[in-house]
Amino acid sequence: MKRTARLILALILAITTPFAFAAGDYIWEEKYRVALPKAEKGDVKAQYAVGEMYEKGRGTEKDLGKAFGWYSKAAAQGDKKSAYKVGLAYLKGRGVKRNYKNAHSWLKKSAEKNYVRAQYYLGEIYENGLGVMQDLDSAMLWYKRALEGGYGAASEGIKRVARAQDNAARKRQQAAAPRKTPAPKPAAKPKVAAKPKVVTPPKVAAKPKTESNKAKQIVLAGGWKKGSRAAEFLPSDITVCKDKGERLECLSKSIKSNIGIAEITRTTKTSLFDFDKSGKSFKATYRNNVLDVKANDSEFGGKIPVKTGWQKVEHKLSCEIENERSVVCTKNKSRKIKLRR
Repeated sequence: MKRTARLILALILAITTPFAFAAGDYIWEEKYRVALPKAEKGDVKAQYAVGEMYEKGRGTEKDLGKAFGWYSKAAAQGDKKSAYKVGLAYLKGRGVKRNYKNAHSWLKKSAEKNYVRAQYYLGEIYENGLGVMQDLDSAMLWYKRALEGGYGAASEGIKRVARAQDNAARKRQQAAAPRKTPAPKPAAKPKVAAKPKVVTPPKVAAKPKTESNKAKQIVLAGGWKKGSRAAEFLPSDITVCKDKGERLECLSKSIKSNIGIAEITRTTKTSLFDFDKSGKSFKATYRNNVLDVKANDSEFGGKIPVKTGWQKVEHKLSCEIENERSVVCTKNKSRKIKLRR
C-alpha cells in the first residue's frame, strides 16, 4: 500500500504541479533499475534506454562514456536509433574521441534505414566534407530525404547546398568562357558646350520600413527539439503553429508519455506572445489535453487518479533566444528547458 500511495503521488505531481521534476527523478530511477538487468542480458530496447538515461542523467548519473557504450551494444545488433546515437557521438566528440570516418559509417547505416535525424547529419557530413570528399549532390539527396520524413531543420541545409551548387556552377561557366579581346577605343568626340543645369526639387524621404519581428521569425523557422524529441510547444515535427499577428497559436499531434505507472496520450495547445523585435526573447503559455490514460501497474486495478480532458494547470514559459538554433525557457519560474533545432 505504501508503494501504491507513493506512485499515485508521483503521477499527480508529474501531471499537475510545477514540482513534476522531483517526482520524475523517482520514476526515472525506477526505470533505470528495471532496464539495466534487461540491457545486461542483451535486450536491444533496454540497451538503448539505459544509454539514453546515462546521456541525459535520468535515473542515474550523467556519463556520456557509458551512454556511448550502451548505444554501441544496441547498434551492433542493428538498432537504427542506436546507430544514429553512435554516429552522432563520433561526429560531435561526445563520450568518445571525435572521428569523422566512424561518424559517416554509423550515420549512413541508420540513414539507410530511414531514420531522419541520421539522414540530416549525413547531409552535413557530405556538405562540409567531414571524413569524406565534399559531395554537394549527396548532401542535397540526404537533406531532401530528411525533410520528406518530417525533419524540418533539413530545409535550411537544402537552401545552403543549393546556394553552394549555384556558386560552383557559376565559377565553372566563368572558367570555361573565352576571354574577349577588348575593342579599340573610339576617337574622342569634340566637347559640346554643357547645357545649363536644371534645378529639380528635393526628393521626399521615403518612410522607414517597419522592422520585422526577428524573434517570431526565429521561432517560426521550426524543427525545434527538446533533447532528442520534437518539442510539443514550439513549431516542430509534431507541432503546427498559426500566425495570428502578435501571437502564434500552436497545437501538437497526439503524444504518448510513459511515466512509470501509466501511459498517457495527450495533445498540447500553446500560445506564444511578447516577441522581442530584436530577437532576444518571447513568452508562452500551454495546457495539456489528456486523451487517454492506461495503467501499466497491476496494483492500481486499472484506476488512475487523472481524468481525461483539458488539465486545469496552465504552464508558463519565459524564453531567451541564445541564437537562431538555440532557446532556453524557464518553466513556471523554476525549471530550465533547453531547446535546439
